[in-house]
Amino acid sequence: MDFTTTSGKHLRIRVPLTLFDDLSLKIGNGYKAGCWVVARCNEVERLSHETIEQYVNIMARQICQQVTMPRIEVQAA
Repeated sequence: MDFTTTSGKHLRIRVPLTLFDDLSLKIGNGYKAGCWVVARCNEVERLSHETIEQYVNIMARQICQQVTMPRIEVQAA
């Protein structure tokens, strides 16, 4: 997904399908899972792409309650 944060940073987020499916189940549905990812990115939007990626992955791991799982990628759009 591509989006612009509230501070104007353009991001491209790649969520592996298996992880997105798991997030969708835990959060409620696909729309809410997408909004959840965007909200987590906006929480730390002023940090580097690498730090945003680490934060989103930590939060996803906590929601999905998995130690190992596919990683979400964050890049400049």
